[in-house]
Amino acid sequence: MRIRSYVPSDAPALGEIFVASVREIGSRDYSPEQVAVWGGEGQHAARAVGERLGVKMADGRRCWVAVDDADAPVAFVDLEADGHIDLLYAAPEAVGTGAAGLLLDALEAAAREAGMTRLYVEASEAARRFFLKCGFAVDHRRDFEVDGVPIHNYAMSRTL
Repeated sequence: MRIRSYVPSDAPALGEIFVASVREIGSRDYSPEQVAVWGGEGQHAARAVGERLGVKMADGRRCWVAVDDADAPVAFVDLEADGHIDLLYAAPEAVGTGAAGLLLDALEAAAREAGMTRLYVEASEAARRFFLKCGFAVDHRRDFEVDGVPIHNYAMSRTL
């Protein structure tokens, strides 16, 4: 496994990773209704998410992709200019392989190089557990609604 920078042709695969992660990993901690509003519904959800990710990645943020030996994406993370981590998702089969840790290492090195002193994220239940292991602290729980469905995540941060 190796880490490389995002390229626009990654967007469809990242959409697939996002949807699979939300549906398979997110469903351990969230209801079917919450998973549906978070990860999209139907067979075209991954394509729609991939298109949105492609637009999002063009806004100047940095993005890294963990790829397997065939250069196929298995996980990804992004970093906005203010230290915000908006996305960290791994394909279900990549969980426990170290991919997310390698991505976070690459992100932290770039953040330090850019002079950032703090990282912050809004993390799901599963991501909260990962970020806690990586030295992040929970600032507070965030309860909100998406399309009328109550859901929550955690505002977390870490000083570099």
